[in-house]
Amino acid sequence: MKKILLLLGLLPALPLKASELNHAVGIGLQYAGFIGYQLSYQNEEHRFRGAIGILGAAAGYDYQLNQHWSLGLTYTETIRTVYSANINYYFDDANSGIRLGLDLGHMPKDDGDGFLFSGNTKDVIWFNFGYSF
Repeated sequence: MKKILLLLGLLPALPLKASELNHAVGIGLQYAGFIGYQLSYQNEEHRFRGAIGILGAAAGYDYQLNQHWSLGLTYTETIRTVYSANINYYFDDANSGIRLGLDLGHMPKDDGDGFLFSGNTKDVIWFNFGYSF
């Protein structure tokens, strides 16, 4: 959790223009587990994102395949830690409108034990729903 909060804290210090940042709200792992606010920066096909929500925080990366689809990775720290791979669909484009996502990941059975694909994890499937403005 400390790592994510540190990364989210450094995001405002980056030399970015406000117009280069994308804001979104939603539910799901990419939005910090439950209901959250996501801030992202896109450079060509690469999107770097961080989210803070009611139950925790998340950080992730997406590779934009085209205007409507992206693939990525997400690290979410809520009541439990979840490492996931995701696919997203954007109805308009990645910077505006409704977005849907599906995360497939692993959650350590006991936080602190297991990492990614080790034997001490539970499989997780999670849907994401958000709106970017």
